[in-house]
Amino acid sequence: MTVREGLTMMTTAADVERFFASEGRARRELESWRRRKPEVAERVMAHASVAPYGVRSEEFSRFRSGHPLGQIASKAAYKEVDIQNWRPDFAMVHLFHFCLEANGGLFSYEDFRQFCRTDDTGRAFSQQAQRTLQELVEVDGHDPEASKRAMTWRVGNAYYSFLREIYLVTTFREAGLDARIHPLADALFRVDAWCGTATVEMYVANPRFKQGQTGRKAKTAEYLEDQGRFGFVRLEMKPQHRHGVLHLPTRDEVDRCISDLRQWRGVAYI
Repeated sequence: MTVREGLTMMTTAADVERFFASEGRARRELESWRRRKPEVAERVMAHASVAPYGVRSEEFSRFRSGHPLGQIASKAAYKEVDIQNWRPDFAMVHLFHFCLEANGGLFSYEDFRQFCRTDDTGRAFSQQAQRTLQELVEVDGHDPEASKRAMTWRVGNAYYSFLREIYLVTTFREAGLDARIHPLADALFRVDAWCGTATVEMYVANPRFKQGQTGRKAKTAEYLEDQGRFGFVRLEMKPQHRHGVLHLPTRDEVDRCISDLRQWRGVAYI
């Protein structure tokens, strides 16, 4: 399913389409998305994931400080201005994957800000965010600084969620699992990573969004279980409440997930 070119590993959108979306609900979701967002689909379908497979787990240590959210707390940010449901044209995970490839590896939050100044899609996202802030202030009457704090939390939190996904793929591969990742699978089918026919869904426990079998966020199985060939492994992280640090899954959480993956008959190894 995934291209090997010498020592370079590559996962394309075409790989994802063939593997996950040849039939059933996943196929319908893909076709609907292409009709609704043709410009987004064009770029995402042209994207190839290479950089994630070159990342090493020790690289994440430099992201444990310099938190882009500073002392902004989610409850405080969203209590002032609720933009949790803001959905830009390009999903933020799309943009983070584009930035990862452009950078050739892990990138800081400031690197992402620079990407949004120089890349066409990044600039369009930045302009859309600015228009949203303007509407929050001029139409909805919110305080400008409070609106900025809420937007910073929304984007910064998504950035750290993305780093966790890359960390997960990295640790899986270092454990010998043939873990894969691509923004098409992530944004459209909620597949954070996969190893053969075993899919992985990772999340921080939050009753409002997702905890155990509850919460309002869609689950991977909702898109893929009708095909009857995929396994669904979930990694639920315990919430942490420390500011200024990157919240990664613990070693125990990762090891339990790896153990669950190895029990699936269709899991793939390197």
